[in-house]
Amino acid sequence: MSNAWQRQQRVVESLRRLIYAQPDPTASAELLQKLQEEEEKLHQLESAEQRPAPGGGVLLEAQVGGKHAGDLLGGTTTGIEATVLLRQSHVPISVVHFLDPQDKPLVTFRVKYLGDEYARLRLTSFVEGYSAQAINTVELLDDQEVEIHQLPTFFPDRLRSVTELTRATLHVRIDDLDGATEQHNTFPIWLLARTSAYLGVQDPATGEWLDLSPYLGAWVTPNAPEVLRLLRKALDLHPQRKIVGYQAGAAGVEPQVRAIYQAIKAEGIAYVNSLLAFGGAGAQMQRVRLPRETIRTRSANCIDATVLMASVLEAATLNPALIILPGHALLGWESENGSGEWHYVETTMLGTHDFDAACKAGQIMGQQQEAQAKKLGDPRYFQRLALPALRGERGIMPME
Repeated sequence: MSNAWQRQQRVVESLRRLIYAQPDPTASAELLQKLQEEEEKLHQLESAEQRPAPGGGVLLEAQVGGKHAGDLLGGTTTGIEATVLLRQSHVPISVVHFLDPQDKPLVTFRVKYLGDEYARLRLTSFVEGYSAQAINTVELLDDQEVEIHQLPTFFPDRLRSVTELTRATLHVRIDDLDGATEQHNTFPIWLLARTSAYLGVQDPATGEWLDLSPYLGAWVTPNAPEVLRLLRKALDLHPQRKIVGYQAGAAGVEPQVRAIYQAIKAEGIAYVNSLLAFGGAGAQMQRVRLPRETIRTRSANCIDATVLMASVLEAATLNPALIILPGHALLGWESENGSGEWHYVETTMLGTHDFDAACKAGQIMGQQQEAQAKKLGDPRYFQRLALPALRGERGIMPME
C-alpha cells in the first residue's frame, strides 16, 4: 500500500481509538460523522490500490523425467510436472478443525502428467508433531492435470500447548506408488496461539484476503460452567424469575436480555480499550478471551464482552449475533425467533451504564455502520454473525 493509504489508515485508527475510549462511544455525533468521512477516504484509496498479487506461495516446482529421463519415477511413468502452493502461512489452530479443505486448504498440489502412458502418485502433507498426514492418491493419464487441496487433521492434545505464536515444520511429499520418493521437502510455517483469532488471512497463492470472522462463533461457549452460573444469576434478577427464551413471546424477550446484562454487569468486569485488528493491508489478528477467562480476570475488550454476553444469551435459548465493525464489536439479539429483527447492545458500557443506555448506543453504532457498509458496498464495515446460522449452516460449534 502507498504512503497515502498508510497515512489515511493512521487517521482512521486514531479516530476509532478516540471514539471507543469514551464511556459512551456514541457520545459525540461529530466524531462519528468525522469517522465515517475518513473511512470513505480510506475505502477509496483501498479500492484504487489494493489488488490481489497472484503467483506467490509457491513451495515447490518440479519437472522430472521418468524412465526415459533418468528413471526417477517407477514403473511406466514417463514424467511429472508438479507445483505445491502454500495457502496458509499462519494456521489459526483454535478453529482449524472447522475449516473446509476445499475452501481453506493448507496446501494445494497441482500435478500434470507429461508422458504418454500413465502415472500413479501419492500426495502427502503434514505438520511435524502437530497433525496427522493428509494423503491423496491419483492416477494420471496422458497430458492430464489435477489440483488437490489438503488440510491435515491436527491433534487437539498437541495444540493445547500452543499458547504463543509458534514455528512449525510443514512436510510435503510426492511419491510414486512403488515407494520411490519423487519429492520430499520441508518448509517453515506459523501456528497461531489458541487464544488468538484471525479475522482475515491472506492466501499466499492468490493474494486475496479470506474472511475468517465467522469463526469467532467458536468463542461463544454457552455450556461453560461459568456461563451457566451467570445464567442462574440472571434468573434471580428477572422480575418473574424465569428465563425461558422465546417461549415468553415477543414482549418477554427484552426483560430476559436485560436480566442477563445486569448479571454480567454485577461481575464488575472492567473494559480494556483495544481495537479489533481490521484493514486491507495489515495483520488481521485479534486476541480473544474465552468467556470463562473474562469472568476470571474481570477484564474485557469489546469482542471479549460480546462473546461473553452472546454465550449467556445462547444458554438462555435466545438468538444472539456478533456484530463486527471496523475496529469494534457489538452484541445483537433477535426480538423474536426467526423474525430477522435485531437489536444491538454496546457491551463496552457494561461497567459504566445501564441496559437502556447500552442499547441506545448499540442501536446508533450498529445502524450507522450498517448504512456505511451499504453505501461503500463493503460488508467488512458491518457484519452480523447470527449464532443460529453459524451453528446450523456453517457447523461452527463452541470450542469448549
